[in-house]
Amino acid sequence: MIDPMLEDLQKLLSRAAEAAVVAEVVQRHCSVEHVALVAFDGPNATVLAAAGPDLLSAGTTAPATVSTRLVCVRTGATWRSSDLTQESAFDRPIDQLALALGLRAGAAVPLTADGAVVGAVLLSSTVKGRSWESDAQRLDAASGLLALALRLVREPGERLKVVLLHGDRVIANGLARLVERGLPADVELAAGCWDPRLPDLFENADAVVVDAALVDATASGTHGRTVVVVDRLEDRQPDSLVVELRAAADALVPTVARAVGRAAATWNFTQDILTPRERELLEALVSGRSYRQIAESLRLSESTVRGYSRTLYAKLGVHSRGEAVHKAAQARLIGT
Repeated sequence: MIDPMLEDLQKLLSRAAEAAVVAEVVQRHCSVEHVALVAFDGPNATVLAAAGPDLLSAGTTAPATVSTRLVCVRTGATWRSSDLTQESAFDRPIDQLALALGLRAGAAVPLTADGAVVGAVLLSSTVKGRSWESDAQRLDAASGLLALALRLVREPGERLKVVLLHGDRVIANGLARLVERGLPADVELAAGCWDPRLPDLFENADAVVVDAALVDATASGTHGRTVVVVDRLEDRQPDSLVVELRAAADALVPTVARAVGRAAATWNFTQDILTPRERELLEALVSGRSYRQIAESLRLSESTVRGYSRTLYAKLGVHSRGEAVHKAAQARLIGT
């Protein structure tokens, strides 16, 4: 049986619901006084939505270091406390605000995609002694769906927008073809540095590929998403976002993929890659049940279930339950 929270999140995803609605769904299913949904951008965290007391307003951006919970989940770990007043290290600015609002127990669960922490769910309760184990397991299982629903990752089938700026039109066309063949991307060729569309193109682009001679034209507005194409690397160690023209056939696509923070891999899995037992296990993982509960339902030992899980993770190329659910959803392995 699929967790009702996962079913509701899938419905929200299908109708592109606002983050505030997602927060309300999490609050209702976890039965807590406060929920905050957060996105990470480098060292900073932005509140996408909140439900409950006005701890932080949606749209607020601050260094993650203002919150003990955010510092923890940025490392990929789950944070839990049944009594915040007894946490000696719970003394950062947002921690103090939470205590002032009467919140006495809390948890934080990371949201991951492609092995990276992209956001977090923060739960808070006014009741001391609150246990968070079940909620943490359910949110870990829902991590992939939450990341999709909050638009922290790209939905399957959504294409990248890449802007290409190069002084040689023939080379520009060749580079564009390389990108479009190697990634699910649409490439827009800019008509030189004086193209009046440049500000809008840069604002909406996932990545910009630019000739080194024209790189000054992208100095503002591309926010670190620029891949520079150079004629020669000379004798220096190349930067991870610099591609030598003669190596573009091999290096351009993975470098563009790194620039937009995603793996250059296609989601072409089918049910055939998994054994019937692994598919059964995958559905059980989606339900949010513990390994012990899964073992009981499948009439296997807990160690056997964990062994199957490791094999399943290896086949999907992931390292956690949340990543497995996210990747399986993208590959249409869930609910088929």
